[in-house]
Amino acid sequence: MGSDQRIVRCARVSYSKDDKEVDVNRDKALLKYLYENRHTSVFEHVVIAFEGSKEEWLNLISSVDNPTFQAYYSGGYVWMNLRNLMKAVNFIPQVVLEAVKEKLPTCYALLTNQDIQNTNYTLDSSFVKNRMETSSGWIGLVDSLELDTDMDYYTFVVECPLFVARQWFRHRFGSFNEVSRRYTSYNISFYIPSILRVQSKYNKQASEDEPIENQQEYLSLIEVHLKESLNLYNRLVEVGVAKELARGVLPQFMKTRFYWTVPRISLDNFISLREDRHAQKEIREFALAIKSMVGYKGTEKKASF
Repeated sequence: MGSDQRIVRCARVSYSKDDKEVDVNRDKALLKYLYENRHTSVFEHVVIAFEGSKEEWLNLISSVDNPTFQAYYSGGYVWMNLRNLMKAVNFIPQVVLEAVKEKLPTCYALLTNQDIQNTNYTLDSSFVKNRMETSSGWIGLVDSLELDTDMDYYTFVVECPLFVARQWFRHRFGSFNEVSRRYTSYNISFYIPSILRVQSKYNKQASEDEPIENQQEYLSLIEVHLKESLNLYNRLVEVGVAKELARGVLPQFMKTRFYWTVPRISLDNFISLREDRHAQKEIREFALAIKSMVGYKGTEKKASF
């Protein structure tokens, strides 16, 4: 699951420029830089699965002398992301490496210390295959690798408020790459709720789906606050304050964007927890959107999270 371009997209989201036009030479140069400078979290968004026995999986794990190496076994397949394949390349079956060479020719050239200038460069078929809007943002299904196992994999791109993303990132069995306001001031926007929900009387961390009194007055104050915060941020940047510090004045309503690559067992755990009526409305809408896109299989019941 994935392409050479997938890695570039997940790297460029840091600058909020993952949807820009393809420039093959520039993209290849970025891949080379990422690989040679160990910026390899983005390689986790490419996933490889190949047929094998449980014994072969255990032998692979025991053969790789690297405590950070991870590979999984489910449904008669060995699963790993490209970052982990890099650590185990000398122990991967040749037929698997040939498939990597076909699907990820530029990455394969890097792995085997070949010149990448004249290699092919593979692209994603589209920016997203399916996209759904929510009240606070949107989510798109980028890709999936479904073999009817608990470790089937999915990649999504999500745009949502910071406070939703911080809840999302609590689901750690998966890979994330996100816009970094340390790098970029590009495309800053905010979520403004249509209803300022009242605090729940029965749950300290929840709300009731009804508005406060004088709602419009406070919505107007929120809009003013967001505008003033953005103006202050821009002034700080203009006078030379580093973006990594200036971003501190931007509020939680600011939107972020990230890529999320996740196995089915973790995805089902996310859906079951976040579609619950006790979950915050904004993230519950995302859970329901994911469920609509790729379904829910209940695989999380087999594991303890």
